[in-house]
Amino acid sequence: MKTQKTTKLLEQAIQYQQSGDITRAIKRYRDYVQHDPENAGVLHALGGLYYQIKEPKTAGKFLEQAHRAAPDNPDYLNDLGAFHLMSGDYSAAILHLSELLRRAPDYPHGYYNLGLALHGAGRMAEAIDAFEHAIRLQPDHAPALYNLGAIYQELGHFRQALDACRRAVRAEPNLVQAQIKLGEILSEQDQNEAAVQSFSKAHALDSSNISTVTRLANALEKSGCTDEGIQLLQNMLQKHPTSVPMMNTLGRLLHDNGQIQAAEDMFRKALSLGQGNSESCYGLSRVRKFTTEDDDIIHRMESLLKRNNLADTDVRNISFALGKIYDDRGEYDMAFRHYQRANATREKNQDYDRRAHEQFVDDSIAVFTRDFFTDFAHLGADQERPIYIVGMPRSGTTLTEQIITSHPQAAGAGELLYFSSICRNLHYLLGVQEPYPFCCRDLTGEKAAEIARHYLDLLDRHSGTARFITDKMPSNYQRLGLIRLLFPRAPIIYCRRDPLDVCLSIFFQNFNQDHTYAFDLMDIGRHYLQYAKLMAHWRKALPGPFMEIQYEDLIAHQEQRSRDLIAFCGLDWDEACLAFYQQKRDVRTSSNWQVRQPIYGESVHRWRNYEEYLAPLKALFADAKDEL
Repeated sequence: MKTQKTTKLLEQAIQYQQSGDITRAIKRYRDYVQHDPENAGVLHALGGLYYQIKEPKTAGKFLEQAHRAAPDNPDYLNDLGAFHLMSGDYSAAILHLSELLRRAPDYPHGYYNLGLALHGAGRMAEAIDAFEHAIRLQPDHAPALYNLGAIYQELGHFRQALDACRRAVRAEPNLVQAQIKLGEILSEQDQNEAAVQSFSKAHALDSSNISTVTRLANALEKSGCTDEGIQLLQNMLQKHPTSVPMMNTLGRLLHDNGQIQAAEDMFRKALSLGQGNSESCYGLSRVRKFTTEDDDIIHRMESLLKRNNLADTDVRNISFALGKIYDDRGEYDMAFRHYQRANATREKNQDYDRRAHEQFVDDSIAVFTRDFFTDFAHLGADQERPIYIVGMPRSGTTLTEQIITSHPQAAGAGELLYFSSICRNLHYLLGVQEPYPFCCRDLTGEKAAEIARHYLDLLDRHSGTARFITDKMPSNYQRLGLIRLLFPRAPIIYCRRDPLDVCLSIFFQNFNQDHTYAFDLMDIGRHYLQYAKLMAHWRKALPGPFMEIQYEDLIAHQEQRSRDLIAFCGLDWDEACLAFYQQKRDVRTSSNWQVRQPIYGESVHRWRNYEEYLAPLKALFADAKDEL
């Protein structure tokens, strides 16, 4: 019941709240509640204020009371659901928000919050339905569009993700998160110039966001504007001189750009700040070959590794860095110990599904037969511009690419994700249920032409003038069936290397989550056997130009094998192909510093340095020698 006293208490509470004096506002509201305990508006306000001062239990209690006092008020029920959502209690959030939408089925923000809660609970399909319902009710609901795009990106449905994020930025151009997400998706699709535009808009909206700066610099590098990315980071570091993330990004761009000493200086500067940044350790370890004169680096990294409560990511980065440095110095026991520790941290959260991969290989062999290529020969594009370089990682694909792209009529596109994405989503694009590779049987001429055209457009972004462009994604060996179907005239180069050297080198690399087989030597070996099995099939089944090149042979007979490569690609010989290490183009690969050196033989039979650790792997390959 309102009196002159309660009215004054309420007025004072509102004034304190508006002035930002949260403590006094809470006291006045609580004094008011003593006289009017059923005032839903005051209870709701108290819930919000307690959440602001990080007292979630008290906040939840008052929000519950507000809902009980006014059960038909959709805003209170929505805020109660949103409170549980922000507290991470997705079950309670879903319960309350579902109740809200039963009472108020035309409440778009309720569907939006329900979508967030369902996403948090891992219920992706239901989350998509909730966001789409919010958008049907309010077509310009930018946050719902942004989150819908984020889920589609997470699921690998990039076309829908792009559409949703583009609608989000049209609806609300100043929504920074949507601009960033749009840039991420465009970058993943190698639409690099468009990604630069999105990240630039996000940077203009929030120039202090360091994460946006590093994304923009990375996108500039991918779009061929590495110098601009370097300049951007150098300018921003003048404003944020202790930003280790920007230093690490700048160090990597300088490294990729061939400015090796500048890259080393930048990583050392990042380490000198004393923040124990593991990415700086890893970046520094990749810039060159280390010697016994680099004890200071080892001591610093070993000291960092002894710190308590290091995150697995930090242990992994530092251990990979030390493994590389000890290997450079010929201290192989120490190197292997650190590589083992680095890979052990990945085992906790990555699971290699060997049976699923074996089934995929068997399915690819069953689908892509000689008869299949004969029956579907009419689908292929009359194009020989792409050159595909495939093989296991660390099998010489980068060296092969460098030799070819040193030719004045050839350019390199690096490791394109295009066919990885297409194969993952091909059944959806074709409107059929069966996944890749079986859905290739439903490929139409129209859809094949569309996929090929988009890929050629992607190559044009890397060079509009080169006669040939290389795509050196090693894992495309798994997708050669579709690639050959679309481009029957394109040269395919299969890079081979001693299996023990390949497997050991993979074990020594800090690969991303896509390489789930890479943290255990025996898993790597079993994966290699499946790769060899599939490549043996391609050798027999694939029509069109196909060449094998042995890494050890290329090292031993550089000029002759290089001439063979260039001739296979349909190009006249050019002496520049022998000086591949003098190229000025960016090289984004774990073997960056190596491909900027003349050919050397130290990596041939490298496994012998670690022979005592490889007995099980050698036995595995001995049992399967006929398959290698």
